[in-house]
Amino acid sequence: MNTSHSLVEKIALLLLTPDALVTLSLEDAKTVAGYMTVSQLEPQTVVFQANQADAASDYMLLVLEGEILIETLSSGDSAVVVNVLGRGHLVGEMSLLDGTPRSATCTAQTDVEVARLTRNHLEKIIEEHPVIAARLLMAIAKRLADRVRLGNHKLLMLSQVNEAMRGEMNVKSRKRPHRFTTPVAV
Repeated sequence: MNTSHSLVEKIALLLLTPDALVTLSLEDAKTVAGYMTVSQLEPQTVVFQANQADAASDYMLLVLEGEILIETLSSGDSAVVVNVLGRGHLVGEMSLLDGTPRSATCTAQTDVEVARLTRNHLEKIIEEHPVIAARLLMAIAKRLADRVRLGNHKLLMLSQVNEAMRGEMNVKSRKRPHRFTTPVAV
């Protein structure tokens, strides 16, 4: 690839952060970094749009500098900020693997520098470095599994809050008389 040695080193070190693929070795990360291309994004650039079918959506990004806002639509078509990702974070791992439309809209909040790994480059890594590719895929799978577990934990907590609120509402409704109840004279 045409990525300079110092840039490969920078990308490799960021791939090893806890917000990326910490389980790779430095040598593995350097190999993967050599297949990544770097690009610059201006503030307010939409990196990708949620649910938009795009023939070229099969890539992931590593944020080298700057911040990317992650938003999703809630009921009523209003955007909800899910996260703001900065240096060392990965964006778009699921689409790298399956090429499906993005689940969120990502927008550059500042000047952003990213390293992109496309599915074509992933396939080259699989052909040329199968052991490293296996470790890379395992690292991505672990990252995705961790996010699913975190999502499940959040759902459990929301369920518990919901149950507590329902219980509180039931207690309050039993304590006060119904507004249409009239006292009966004896």
